[in-house]
Amino acid sequence: MKNHFLNLLLFFGTYSVSAQDLYEIDLNAVDKDILTVKLSLDKSPDKDLVKYSFPATVPGTYATEDFGRFILSMNAKTSDGKKLKVKKQGNNSFLISNAKNLKYLEYTVEDILDKKVKKNPIFSPVATNFVAGKNFIFNNGGIFGFFEGEESQPIEIRISKPSTLYGATSLPQTQITPNQQNFKANSYHQLIDCPIMFSVPDTAQFYVGKTKVTLSVFDVNGVPRAKHFYESLKRDMQAIDAFLPDLPVDNYTFIVYVDDLSEVGKAFSGKMGIIQKIKLALRFKTLGLGALEHGNSSTYYLADFGPSVPSSLKELSLDNQLSAAAIHEFMHILTPLGLHSQHIGNFNYTNPVMCKHLWLYEGVTEYFANLIKFKGGVITPEEYLEEMQAKLVQGLDFPVTEMSFTEMSSNVLEKKYNKQYGQVYQRGAVLAMLLDAEIQRLTSSKKSLIDVMLTLNARYGANKSFEEATFISEMVNEVHPDLQNFFTQYVEGKNQWKPNDQLNYVGISYHDSLQEQDILSIFTDNDVKHKANGIGIEQVITKVGANEWAGLKVGDIINISDFRSAFKPNGVKLKEGELAKLRVKRGDEFVTLDIKAKYGLKTVKNALRWTGK
Repeated sequence: MKNHFLNLLLFFGTYSVSAQDLYEIDLNAVDKDILTVKLSLDKSPDKDLVKYSFPATVPGTYATEDFGRFILSMNAKTSDGKKLKVKKQGNNSFLISNAKNLKYLEYTVEDILDKKVKKNPIFSPVATNFVAGKNFIFNNGGIFGFFEGEESQPIEIRISKPSTLYGATSLPQTQITPNQQNFKANSYHQLIDCPIMFSVPDTAQFYVGKTKVTLSVFDVNGVPRAKHFYESLKRDMQAIDAFLPDLPVDNYTFIVYVDDLSEVGKAFSGKMGIIQKIKLALRFKTLGLGALEHGNSSTYYLADFGPSVPSSLKELSLDNQLSAAAIHEFMHILTPLGLHSQHIGNFNYTNPVMCKHLWLYEGVTEYFANLIKFKGGVITPEEYLEEMQAKLVQGLDFPVTEMSFTEMSSNVLEKKYNKQYGQVYQRGAVLAMLLDAEIQRLTSSKKSLIDVMLTLNARYGANKSFEEATFISEMVNEVHPDLQNFFTQYVEGKNQWKPNDQLNYVGISYHDSLQEQDILSIFTDNDVKHKANGIGIEQVITKVGANEWAGLKVGDIINISDFRSAFKPNGVKLKEGELAKLRVKRGDEFVTLDIKAKYGLKTVKNALRWTGK
């Protein structure tokens, strides 16, 4: 392996850039979603054969992107305009011959957001978008490549643009005029870490502690949203401010793209044929709603589902889509953006090496996101436990006897392990919750997980990587020798957790099975078929039992979100005898049933409860 790698270095060579290479792009010249990119080298390579590549993947995605697929043409030229031989290698690389004479690269790239990609589709918040005069999203791995071995060299970028557009980013800017924005990255790593969105300005600015935060929004229908989004995020940001003593960044940018999916929203109203629903469900499946974190920013792809969506499906509202992701993405400034191993700090874009610490990067971050909401009063103590209980239940599905969490993390690009990636937000978050409780137990409450994270973050930070192999030992040294047992058993080992060993110390108890007074389900005395059609989760009444008491009929369809909203409006359970107004699809129409809430003994499995400690 070592000799083969050395031979490759000798074959392809490296070269040094004394100052910086210059990229030039004219947004006025976009043609059918295609941009032309021009690169001028400050200094020609000192080898005859060099490789210019685009990322196979980028940090934070844990999936294969192969951005080189979207490069349509590649030309290499000498200083006097003569073309050099270019040969594509694989999906992402271009081999350039006679490279000692190389002075310019010129290539065309198509955008990604509206492309139908069957194999390895690009997660929407990582995609590019080129719409003349309206919107340009630069997720930079999809636009800019790198000469292998030169990822640490500085880069200058000059963007010509319509005067109506402005590029929002955390990337340092060297010039801003109505028709020009110039940027400078100290390395390719910084360039990848700083997306840019050009659009008609719709922004809001505010502070979280001493950190200046910019919120930039583009809505495809031209609806101004930044000020409203700020108001909806204000409580979340205040909760973060209260949770953290200081933030490790001076500025931060939220980049938000809002698509029009009102056509999909009609499917939620029920006024649509089954064929049309299926088509929309397949489209919805590949949309990739969500967000991606960066060191000083995060990008969001949100959907406006329009007025047809029932108010009970509040999770589909724009405010909730943004809020559901914002704290999590913002808290990534602690890890992996501020605290990470060498595999991220010196990321290999061509042949990425995945880290074994997804329990830290995603699990701890997701746990903090929920803890911050609880501590900051955004959600109630009961809602907090309910959310963590749901994660615990889903975390039990992780095949713990087949793979450890660190093993899954290290191999997450492989199909077998990638199937379990979603567990970083479920089991990973619960592992972080248990770890927090264990740290408090071992230190008699003198330290908690956030204390340890802040200490290690101050030691390393964005520009210094920890050692992948020794990080757990380093963390144990910050707490207590016995903390190693936790990692050995549950993070690196293949053992099922015993939650009460940790949670009892912080006033929480876990129950395999628990009987308690609760609202009785309207489905208990009926035969019910569970249905998931890609648009929503529904219960279909197939047979009405003798003890049916809610007024349901055979064929009634109840959306689970409607059911929860009716019996638990605004997150608070109805009291005995209070009236629930349940929206039910009956035939081709919707009816509202008035149902009195009934309480009785109910068995709850895998329950978390406050003990009152």
